[in-house]
Amino acid sequence: MRLEQPGTGLFDAVVMPSDTEDAVLTKHRGMLQLITSRFVKNRLAVVGMGVLLTMILAAILAPILIGETAQVHPAIDTHITEALQGASFKHLLGTDDVGRDEFARLLYGARVSMLVGFVSMLVALSVGILLGSLAGYFGGIVDTLLMRVTDAFLAVPLYLILFVISAFFVAGGSDSIRQVILILGLFSWANTARITRGEILALREREFITAARAQGVGNARIIARHILPNAAGALLVNATLLVGGNIITESTLSFFGFGIQPPDASWGNMLASSRDYLTSAPLLVYAPGLAILVAVVSFNLMGDGLRDALDPNTTER
Repeated sequence: MRLEQPGTGLFDAVVMPSDTEDAVLTKHRGMLQLITSRFVKNRLAVVGMGVLLTMILAAILAPILIGETAQVHPAIDTHITEALQGASFKHLLGTDDVGRDEFARLLYGARVSMLVGFVSMLVALSVGILLGSLAGYFGGIVDTLLMRVTDAFLAVPLYLILFVISAFFVAGGSDSIRQVILILGLFSWANTARITRGEILALREREFITAARAQGVGNARIIARHILPNAAGALLVNATLLVGGNIITESTLSFFGFGIQPPDASWGNMLASSRDYLTSAPLLVYAPGLAILVAVVSFNLMGDGLRDALDPNTTER
């Protein structure tokens, strides 16, 4: 039978005798309930999560909400005779300069912007966790080399390098979404790497890690099963902030013509195509602009709530 001393993280890596496994599971269930309770008490965080779930659900149900059929696609079909119409029962947010339904484009723009934000976050999180784990756990020359690479990425003017790279590699059509996701993911991992390294430096000399080494547990297993679960709180909060940040970055790239390319709609290129109609058709500008603002603020509110709920220094045990 083996017993490891628990750490102080949220999900301590504990190997216990079989007769206490139920007690450990009960403790973890109690911890999850406590975290949920603390999160629910943060009303702004709950509102942010509710708004995000509503936006995601609306994006998923876009074909139903806009009455899309095999013959009719309001977000793509152009009707020059209906260009720049105001809000009405037929077109809730009016139409753009070529007669496309603005509400339909807003929903499909949500699909693209959310997809880019989430998937690029996963790419950045994967790269950042891998490099940060290696740097923090092994230290020495590995830490020095990886952190200098990280510093270089942090020092580069982000938008300048993204504009240059996007101009060369982002093509039109559906490929533009995949290319933007990859570019954003590969240039937004540096902060995640620093956070991961810091968490591992704080945990790698703890008693339960020393016990795992003494029992012959491999380095990869120690990182994956013992250290990273204890750093999950900080990484989860960072993930929510990454999504919001990447939505803003994608919108900026698309606004200047370096991101998502037509015919795909994103909130950024919707703003770009409507900026000449600020006075004559203000809804074309305000609708995607407000969508970006609400989505990013909601992600930040949810991230703040998760940070408070997952903080082991303030969470009761």
